[in-house]
Amino acid sequence: MQQIRTPTQPEDPAMIKVDQFAAANEAAIDQMSYFAKLSLSNFEKFAEIGLGAARDSVEAATKHAQTLSAARDVQEMMAINSAAVEPAMKKAYAYSRSAYETFAETNDEVKKVFEKQAADVNKAAVAALEEAFKYAPAGSETVVGNVKSAMAAAQSAYDNYVAINKQLYDTVEKSVEQNVASVKSAATKAKRAAARSK
Repeated sequence: MQQIRTPTQPEDPAMIKVDQFAAANEAAIDQMSYFAKLSLSNFEKFAEIGLGAARDSVEAATKHAQTLSAARDVQEMMAINSAAVEPAMKKAYAYSRSAYETFAETNDEVKKVFEKQAADVNKAAVAALEEAFKYAPAGSETVVGNVKSAMAAAQSAYDNYVAINKQLYDTVEKSVEQNVASVKSAATKAKRAAARSK
């Protein structure tokens, strides 16, 4: 038997509203579409970077082989090989830096989406709880206060997680930059050592 609601009877807060459900589905579809497009875009970028590196590698190897074939003695071959180290290191650095920057851009995009989604979910949860609290029985103010405190604590924990994640990301980025500097330094030392041995 269907219950007929009078205009003075409040709407059941536990019922899921169809328009909210439809909006949630539409948002999920939009997000899935966005991530699919982002994935394809990144695949294109990484493929372009990889093909460019492969093309450069073949050209450099061909040029190096031609130069080596023109060498007249072992000393000249050693000098040619030593001279080829620094440009190869620079190309490897440029390749790794391009791949890293592409990855970092993607990470930033994904992070923005998830941060926005977390903020939206938090806002919707607070609104739903506020709505539910309107129908809380008298004397439940303590429980309502405890739930609000728990939500504030959860939001604070999430904010801390985001801050720690950013700190970790910054640390990794600094480590990559330090490693690149070490490789450049080693290449320069190898070039100097080769020049001294001539």
